[in-house]
Amino acid sequence: MRWESVYLAGLGTWLPRPVPVRDAVDAGVIGPEWIDDYGYESVLVAEDVAPPDMAVEAAQTAVKRSGAAPEDFSLILHGSTWFQGLDIWPAASYIAGRTIGDNVPGFDVQQRCSVGVSALELAASQLATGVRPGHAALVTTADRFGPAGVTRWTLRPGVAYADGATATVLSTRGGFARLLSTSTIADNTLEGLARGSEPFTAVSTAAGRTILLEERAEQYRKAHDESEISLRQARAMFKVKLEALSHAGVEMDDISYIIIPGTGRAKGEFQLHDVLGVPEERTTWAFAKRTGHVGTGDYCAALEHLVVTGAVGEGDRVMLYGIGAGFTCSAAVVELLETPGW
Repeated sequence: MRWESVYLAGLGTWLPRPVPVRDAVDAGVIGPEWIDDYGYESVLVAEDVAPPDMAVEAAQTAVKRSGAAPEDFSLILHGSTWFQGLDIWPAASYIAGRTIGDNVPGFDVQQRCSVGVSALELAASQLATGVRPGHAALVTTADRFGPAGVTRWTLRPGVAYADGATATVLSTRGGFARLLSTSTIADNTLEGLARGSEPFTAVSTAAGRTILLEERAEQYRKAHDESEISLRQARAMFKVKLEALSHAGVEMDDISYIIIPGTGRAKGEFQLHDVLGVPEERTTWAFAKRTGHVGTGDYCAALEHLVVTGAVGEGDRVMLYGIGAGFTCSAAVVELLETPGW
């Protein structure tokens, strides 16, 4: 989709302290491959802060930076990958009530790691259609990967899951950057990679055992053609990149930075930047290896980092490239109109 009058008006993050990965290696929690092969330097770790409260902090920053008033908002979308503090409870409504008011609809979006990008497309769609009054929408993300149920080192091999929250304000009345395009490609035949062969149960099993996503993926691979799985994943990954570029009317050479998920380097020479067709220096891996994989928040956190550090400025174009379970890939292209004074 090409967008003509949708802008990024504000960004905000709540990111805890980085803890050196070497500490976990020295303590015998993980092996040296997390540094030597997967490439991580540190991971963000929060202590005793509920994800929705992290999101409120990030949202308050983004809203203040945007200059939008509470009555300007028509929607809030909240994305997460893990437990938000209570079962059967709408975190988005809690965040909305503490940031932009009591009467703005809040919805939780659950498509795992790509939500930080795909929710921008959903929010832009509502703003563009004008189905509700207001020219602004808020997209938040938050996660804290603590027991029981998961640990940041074992949920998926080679991925250091990090804690933190982010917030993005979209507006149809202007901002520091313009949303040029978005694209989402789905292949629902691959949802089994996140389900495996586990039977459905009547109650949550997370509190009784540690979730290991790679075991589910391996169960699915054993029952299917691995070459076909790889082909389907690659097809979606290439298509979403090409579609986002085409709708934006740009080429990959016109993109200054590609924001990638902080999911660690793969063993071997072939990396995600090779799939994208760019050198690693044009991705945000240098940032991600110091944060870890901030769940759904990798994209906003990295974009804020690029803007605040001056790595990008007026005229630069940035691609946000998300990959999530399901299987979905989402991409967005934004163009910086100015350097905000944050």
